[in-house]
Amino acid sequence: MNWEFKHVLREEKFENFREMNITGILFNKEILTNEELKFQTLREVCFQNVKFVSCTWDNVFLAKVKFVNCEFLNVNVGESNFNKVEFINCKFTNVSFFEDNLGDLELKESIMQYSKWENTKIDNSKWDGINLKENIFRHNKFKKMEFYKCEFSLDNFIDTKFIDCDLKTSHFKGVNINIDELVSSKLSILNMIEIVGDKGIILED
Repeated sequence: MNWEFKHVLREEKFENFREMNITGILFNKEILTNEELKFQTLREVCFQNVKFVSCTWDNVFLAKVKFVNCEFLNVNVGESNFNKVEFINCKFTNVSFFEDNLGDLELKESIMQYSKWENTKIDNSKWDGINLKENIFRHNKFKKMEFYKCEFSLDNFIDTKFIDCDLKTSHFKGVNINIDELVSSKLSILNMIEIVGDKGIILED
């Protein structure tokens, strides 16, 4: 998942994106409201200190894109493909991912709350130090993902499969998750105690 930009990024204003090839660009310190990206390709792009409010991304392809210190509020991402995309110190509130394919996706030191993931596939990815709260995950497939020191709180997992994932350094509080969906993944004994305890089962020596 380690990659670097091949180009020196030139700074542009997002309002001009329809007139440009969105490659090798830096968008910095902007508030984007009700913007719609549809059938667009973004390569080698960095969004820095950008706030997205009530935006829609539909059939968007992102490759080698970084989001640094960004905020997403009421954003919908549908039928899109991400490859080598990184989110660093970002905040997601009421964000919807629907029927997306996400590979080599890395989230670092971010907050995700009151959001919805549905019919989405994520593979070969890492979530590092993510605080999750009251998110809904429905009909997803997570494959070869590492959840490193993540905090899950009151999240609801419905028919979401974890295939060859690593969750052993993370913590679960009040999370609804089906143990059967975790069969091929790595968990710690503490993980199991936290998950089973939330189901009202008491483990004793």
